[in-house]
Amino acid sequence: MSDKCTPKSKRGRGVILTTKGWQKLQQAMLLAESEHNWGLRFTREQLNERTGLSLQTISRILKRQEAVDKLSIEYFLRAFSLELSQGDFAPPISHQEEVANKAQDWDEAVDVSVFFGREQELAQLQQWILEDNCRLVTVLGIGGIGKTSLAVKLGLQIQTEFEVVIWRSLQNAPSLEDLLTSILSFLLPIQGKDTAIPASLDKKLTSLFKCLKQQRCLLILDNAETILDSGCQVGAYQTGYDVYGQMLKAIGNVPHQSCLLLTSREKLREIALLEGERLPVRSLQLNGLLPSEGRELFEYKGNFTGTEAEWNRLVKHYGGNPLVLKVVATATQEFLNGSIATVLEYIECETALFEDIRNLLENQFNRLSLLEQEVIQWLAINREPVTLEQLNEKVATITTKRSLLDAINSLMRRSMIVQSHIGFSLEPLIMDYVTGYLAELHQSELTQNSKLKTESLFTGIKGESQRLSKVGLRNMSILDLPFKCKRLPNNERQKV
Repeated sequence: MSDKCTPKSKRGRGVILTTKGWQKLQQAMLLAESEHNWGLRFTREQLNERTGLSLQTISRILKRQEAVDKLSIEYFLRAFSLELSQGDFAPPISHQEEVANKAQDWDEAVDVSVFFGREQELAQLQQWILEDNCRLVTVLGIGGIGKTSLAVKLGLQIQTEFEVVIWRSLQNAPSLEDLLTSILSFLLPIQGKDTAIPASLDKKLTSLFKCLKQQRCLLILDNAETILDSGCQVGAYQTGYDVYGQMLKAIGNVPHQSCLLLTSREKLREIALLEGERLPVRSLQLNGLLPSEGRELFEYKGNFTGTEAEWNRLVKHYGGNPLVLKVVATATQEFLNGSIATVLEYIECETALFEDIRNLLENQFNRLSLLEQEVIQWLAINREPVTLEQLNEKVATITTKRSLLDAINSLMRRSMIVQSHIGFSLEPLIMDYVTGYLAELHQSELTQNSKLKTESLFTGIKGESQRLSKVGLRNMSILDLPFKCKRLPNNERQKV
């Protein structure tokens, strides 16, 4: 599979950064960001000032999808005190020819012809896989944050460094036997050996490890959370899927020259046990897009009006979540004439939670244990960061401090809560969802004249936080936007 957005450049016209050149540049940029930008990623505007190149040229150089003139790449590298070497660049056709000689099975991997930001994350993953020779790498993050697209983009950028590339989705939770049968049916013929796939699971695993040792393979498994159980502590497998854990443990422990890249909303137990900064098993927590990248995503979908401050507020409120931003962009164009200020007004009223976003978050919320759900609800009602001691006092179902620690650890591994030096809190987007959930529960209790369980959550919350929380429940109970139930087309909903 080749990058679908790569144009068919004419031979000899322009070059792109090679993997070696791109890594060299990213390392220099990371150092400069640490020394001169408080560790924050440079925006396109900052790179424009530093390199003197246009925003379009900067984007083309970093994405490595369209050819630019060699001098532009040289200017870019000089801005970070680097010299352009012969192995740092190549004509795009050279990259395509190299890819054509590799054995690849991308199955139904998504199209990444439209891709925003993530240069720092791609550089980090490339270093782990290509330089540190990690055997098992996991990309973690909440639904819609862009794990799948990042994995595809990474695979396309480093595919020439591997003899074999295989992509498989775990979306439908295939058994390990079925997954191995699918993988081996592609791998064994390449090895030029007996193509008969072993019958037993043990022999299939043995055959897989022989392939991983004999050839340098990149194996990408997407949506690993689907093989995990819900309603219990994070990382527990569904019945009959524990054998996946055995495979992951072996891939992480046994020396070989290949790499398994996983994406998941939740950290698997084996990953938590095996990972480390100096170990061949590592995890990347994927956060949201920068405001400038979120704005670029919006503007790709149409015309919008808003000040820089409004754009920053909007993207930060939705946690820079690419899929969520696409939903908001569609609704903003269709119902609010592209006005960012108007969307922010609805956000102030806590009514800008669109149905597709609600469905995305509901799926993840329903996977939580009862204790985890209560912790999340209490954080949403409290609205301010709280300490472990405060949670221990207020959450009714906590039996021991150990159970609270387990719940907090589980929520962290699910990317559902945020930790800071002053305590634990929720991202605004998750707070919106949980507030809406509690509002519906509150309304149901009022209608049925039942005991108001939601009122008990206000115990111990004083002053402005309690007032805002109760106003939030009331608003979410009585307000209903005409576009709140508007759905995306089927193909967009499928991504959720």
